Amino acid sequence: MSSKNKNKNKNKKNQPSVSADLTTQKLTEQLNSEDEEDTGKDDILEQLERSARKAEARKAERLRKAKEEEIKAEREEKAAAVEQTMVLPEITENEPEAVAAEDNKPTSSEKNIENDVKQFVPHTRRPENEDPTINEAFVGEPEDITGENSVEEVQSEGESETVSEPEHPNKFYLVFAIFVIIMSVIGVVSSVNFCTKIISDIANRTDLKNELTLFLYPIVSVDPPDCDTVEDVPSTIIVESATWKIILTGDNTNYEKLYNTYMYVPAIDVEFAVRSIFGSSVDIVHQTVGTMDIMFTYIEDMNSYLVPINPHYTAYSPRITDLTNIGELYTVTVEYIPPSALAVEGIDFEVSATKTMVYTLSKSKNSAVLHSIKNITRIGNSYEY
Repeated sequence: MSSKNKNKNKNKKNQPSVSADLTTQKLTEQLNSEDEEDTGKDDILEQLERSARKAEARKAERLRKAKEEEIKAEREEKAAAVEQTMVLPEITENEPEAVAAEDNKPTSSEKNIENDVKQFVPHTRRPENEDPTINEAFVGEPEDITGENSVEEVQSEGESETVSEPEHPNKFYLVFAIFVIIMSVIGVVSSVNFCTKIISDIANRTDLKNELTLFLYPIVSVDPPDCDTVEDVPSTIIVESATWKIILTGDNTNYEKLYNTYMYVPAIDVEFAVRSIFGSSVDIVHQTVGTMDIMFTYIEDMNSYLVPINPHYTAYSPRITDLTNIGELYTVTVEYIPPSALAVEGIDFEVSATKTMVYTLSKSKNSAVLHSIKNITRIGNSYEY
């Protein structure tokens, strides 16, 4: 019995601690619930504040748009007033007062604009910096609006009045226009001269004459005799003409030089020049040719010619006066112009031809070959070899 009583006493002692734990748990739960309620209240307050800020922003946006519309309406009203004052009605002698009264009355468009502005912006205020006399100024006479830069021209009865601005010519544009006119005239003159030159060159066959002059220059420089065929041309004339061709029209940079006065021309180059002038029907005999003044010395050991690099002059230079052809066969009339040592600037010396020769040759696209030479001056004899 004593043990049972002891157990009961122990249970009675433990019961208050259990109830204390339950009480603590309830208090904790109550505090948590209160915290949650406070958190919920804070969220609601934040949402209300955001809503209030959004409402204020929308209200400010609506006010801004209303203000812009108000300003826009006022500008349109002023523009309409200016347009009404710019269009002047016809004024007759019998109704001056009626026209003045009609000008002072507001038009229907002005009333409509004003009503629209009042409906859209019910409470309008005049800006602080705006002068109350501005609108009155726009209702005045046209000369107050247009200023000093416009001129009013009132026409006779039955004609409408017009407003025109005076012309102010700009000097820059005037000078530019004159420059354009001068350049246009120069361009037209240059174009005419260019076209005339082209037509003249085509008619005179200038390009062909220049090409044939370059071909005949080495031959004319040695003054060959008459011949019906190139086989009749002396061998010395053949070699000398070929050498002159190398000097006048060839590339001399690769030849070996002697004292920078003479150069060694290989005999094979001379042979090639002979074939380009006389064709393949003539015989080539390598030998020393020329005159005492200009000598082309053949060096047999070197199989080359010792030739002056820059001869002072040639015996003659050609000037073509007539040119005819039948197909590829050309007949060329050539005047022989002698060399002249007189060359004074500003003084022209008349140079007459010594004699006239007729050359017959055949010419293809890239080459020409001499056929015959004939003297037609009838004065004296050609050079004898």
